[in-house]
Amino acid sequence: MTTDPSSTYDDEIDLRAIFQTLWKARRLIFITMFAAAVAAFVFSFWFLPRTYQATAYVFIGQPVVGIAQTSGFTITPTLPDLNAVVKLAVAPSLLESVLKDAAVVVAIGEEEISISGMVTVAAVGKDQLSLQVTDTDPQRAALLANTWAEKVTEAVNDTYGLGAVAQILDSQVLHSQQDYESAQSALEQALSKSQVDTLNTQLQSKQADLKCVLDSASQTTRVLDDLQALEQGLSSISAESPISLGDGLALTILRQRSLTSQPCQLDPNVPDFIPDFTVQIDSASFAGFSVSKALEAANQMRAGLQAQLTRLQSDQSRLEQEIPLLQKDLEEAQAQLDQFSLIRDQSKELYAALLQQNQRVATVLTQSAKVASVSVGAVPP
Repeated sequence: MTTDPSSTYDDEIDLRAIFQTLWKARRLIFITMFAAAVAAFVFSFWFLPRTYQATAYVFIGQPVVGIAQTSGFTITPTLPDLNAVVKLAVAPSLLESVLKDAAVVVAIGEEEISISGMVTVAAVGKDQLSLQVTDTDPQRAALLANTWAEKVTEAVNDTYGLGAVAQILDSQVLHSQQDYESAQSALEQALSKSQVDTLNTQLQSKQADLKCVLDSASQTTRVLDDLQALEQGLSSISAESPISLGDGLALTILRQRSLTSQPCQLDPNVPDFIPDFTVQIDSASFAGFSVSKALEAANQMRAGLQAQLTRLQSDQSRLEQEIPLLQKDLEEAQAQLDQFSLIRDQSKELYAALLQQNQRVATVLTQSAKVASVSVGAVPP
């Protein structure tokens, strides 16, 4: 299938013809454009209100006291992100505070304006903010821009400046003081209810009783051993023979030793145990005191001493069971007090450290230690 070249040529646009037509009508086009421009100028100059733009600049950067170093600690302000400050600058509450400023109230008078539609904020570089106010009054535009810049500066310094660090430290000092006072009160209350002193007294008493019981049992055992040795010596002698002076004295001494080895008084409600035996010995001589009587007296002494030893062993066993229980109770009660004391001491050290640090910071921070400042104020355009 073939295509007719003449039909393709007829469908193409002839640009030359168009240019020629526009050139011929150039005067009309120029006059029309000029008239429209004049009309727009006249309308905007005589009919539309004139607007003025005033711009102020806010610097965001390290304060004059950029890094304060005192005795081992460092204070460095946290620089805000410019995007965050841009959002902060157009916050409704901040813009409302601009309109409530005394100078702005006087400048506005009875007129009601909406400042949100008059302001424009933009980040300039890494550390500048451009605050622009558009208004029909050039003086008022400059006033609004400068007041707005001051409000933004105050808000940034309150949030990110070193003054905020001081406020945080003051809050921490107050909180640590409250913790210390609470810990001290808890410790005093725990001391008032503690059984440490009572348990310690009971433990010392039980330990003293155990020592007394062990000493008495040891002494009683020695008397029994010596009495056994005397009985063995007397058993080899005729029962009807009179006792010798040495054996009589030995029996008398054992009698005295048995009386001095009586058990300790552990319970005041229980009377002292006295062995139920007697030895009738004439102090002048041992005449008429036979070996059989001596053996009988020794047997009575043995029975009494054995009963005494049995009681001492029972007391020993009971005390050895009670003392570990008292020691455990005492350790638990002391551990509770130690925990309260530890918490009190830690809170006291923290409070003292924060208080000292806060005093040092107060000597370093000054009014010039600010993150934000008005770098260029607005002037009436």
